[in-house]
Parts: sequence; structure tokens; C-alpha cells
Amino acid sequence: MSLFTLLVKSGHHSRQFCPVSYRIPGDAEILKGTTELHMSGPNGEPVALQCEKDNGDLILHWIVESLPAGENLSYTVHSGKSPQDQAASGVRLEEKEHQIDIVIGDSLFTSYVFNPDIAKPYLGPIMGPYGESFTRLDFETKEHPHHRSLWLAIGDVNDIDMWNEPKERHGKQILTGFGEKTEGAVFAKLTSTQNWCSFGGKPQLTETRTMTFYNTPAEGRFIDVDFVLLANGRVELGATKEAGPLGIRVAESMKADNGGVIRNSFGSVGEKECWGQRAQWCDYYGNVGGKTLGIAAFDHPDNVDYPTYWHVRDYGLLAANNLYFLGGKLLQKGQSIRYKHRIYFHTDDTITSQVAEKYQDYIHPPVVSLVE
Repeated sequence: MSLFTLLVKSGHHSRQFCPVSYRIPGDAEILKGTTELHMSGPNGEPVALQCEKDNGDLILHWIVESLPAGENLSYTVHSGKSPQDQAASGVRLEEKEHQIDIVIGDSLFTSYVFNPDIAKPYLGPIMGPYGESFTRLDFETKEHPHHRSLWLAIGDVNDIDMWNEPKERHGKQILTGFGEKTEGAVFAKLTSTQNWCSFGGKPQLTETRTMTFYNTPAEGRFIDVDFVLLANGRVELGATKEAGPLGIRVAESMKADNGGVIRNSFGSVGEKECWGQRAQWCDYYGNVGGKTLGIAAFDHPDNVDYPTYWHVRDYGLLAANNLYFLGGKLLQKGQSIRYKHRIYFHTDDTITSQVAEKYQDYIHPPVVSLVE
């Protein structure tokens, strides 16, 4: 039975595989007597729908495959179980020892690794559509061996180095537990908590990290990383360039030293033009396995000191870093700082993969309204 219709307005931007959502109050009349929901598109085709409960409300999530700028699409929500088996084509979390694999459809996308023998958790490898990783992840290299795929770290936390890993001096991120573990037709969400500690194990910061992985095609996938750093006491974050907190190490063949390209939201190109400059996003692309792959990191307008400065290098580092360029930060006990980033893993170059348009999806998503 059809319950209601939702209208998606693209606004000024063209949308391709764009995640959208709509919040419905838990006591809304349109939900009374319903236990399961499914969705159909403008032509009656099934659309993968994921329902999330939040503070008594219900949030509906789905992905708009294609919607030109200035146009609208209507989606109908029905009661009852979906006629389409969405579980097999969704995003799953598969737990193993010291890691959780994120599987989209039948393919491994990435793994969240929290091995206690390694100084900090990381996401990696991050698999592209042609069977090669977007990022570098190896344990043999001597050049920046602490650059493991995708991670969070700061090189000076109360004089403790939590970026580099000099023997018996570096800080550690010690996992203390998991909160939300959600999987579904549209996304999977994983929340972990870890203490940022001295080498001896004394906590300096408590971090809560939420990662969301979307069910989009392998040629263009997103990871949202939303994290809060809470000071356990007085914490000084030093003005160090050895920091992100967001850090990404691109695949070796992708790096600019091997012919890759760095480009930011202002059109600057290369390390000389992009390093130490503010920008809403920074893209890094190059040859991986004979194909062009790229990684774009987005800064959210809600972040402190937006837009961020970029610590981006020809040798393959892509990091968002305000601490070095703005002089560090001081947190008193109980104070916190929050950062939100979206990372877009794409095929082709900046223009062809529509990095600028994907950034608008992140900061100015389509408007969704209930059709009365």
C-alpha cells in the first residue's frame, strides 16, 4: 500500500548517485500502523531504502541515481516488505580478529584495522573498481612507514608524537570499544572509541570516530569520517606539519612523483601551488594499474577554521592540517573539537569525475519535501 510521496529537488546542481535523506517525526500520522517500508521511483522501479531510528524519529535514506540541475524526482514510500532482495546488494560489516571488513555487494571495499600491535587504527586497503587499491598499505617500506592508507593522527599532543612512530617514544591510539554498527541497503555505519595515549598508556584525548560507507558504484564511492577529540585534561595540540588529523597516503603509482596530479578547489595544481593553501577540497589522481584513479578529500563548512589548509606532497601524502598553519590549539579538560570530512574515491581526473559537483552533494544536498 502506498503511504506518501517524497519530492527531491536537485536545486542548482546536477546529481549523480547522490545520498539523500528525509526525517519523519516518530508520531507522524503517515507512519501509524506500519512496521516495514519500501520505496519505488518515478516509474515504479524499486529503490533501495534504509530506515534509521534517531531520538524517536525515523530517517529514510536512499540514493538518487541521476537528477539534472533544476529538475525534480518523486519517490513513493509503501508499507510492507520490499519486493526486491536488498540485503545481497547492500553494505555489510564482516567482523574478523582485529578488523572489520566493509563489503559492498559481493566485493571487499576496505577494512577498518585496529590491531593492538599497530600504533593507530586505519582504513585500508581501499579497493578500486579494477582490483587495485587507491591507497598505499605495506609494512616493508622505510619511507614514511607510518603512512598507512587512511588514518587520523596528530604529531604533537602534549609533546607526544602520535603521527610518526619512533621506537618506544610514539603515542598510541588504543581502541576501547564500538558503539553503532549498522549495515543496510544504502550504507554501513561504524562508530569506534579510542584513547590517544602516551607510549606508557596514559590517555590524553578520547576520540569517537564514526565512519559511513555508501552503496554507490565502484567507480565513485564515498566514506564520511566524523570524529570528536575530547580532552582528558589540559591538552596542547602543537603547531606541527606532521598532522592531519586526516591523513591519506595515495597508491605509489598515483603520486605526483610518478606523474600523478594534485588539484584543489581553486584550480591550483601541484604541490607548489596547493601545499599550505586553504581550499574546500583537494583531489589527487594518477595511474593505478594502467587506469586513472583519484582520491578527493572534502572539508565540511561546520569544521573549525574552515576551509582547511592542506599538507599535500608530491611523494603521495594528502592531509588536511590547520594546526601547523594556524599555530596549534589548546583544549582544557572536557573541551572537545570536531571534524567532518568526506573522501571521494573516483575513476578519471578531477573534471571527468565531477569532484566539484560531488562536493556540493556533501555541503548542499538536494532538498527533500513531503508531497501533501
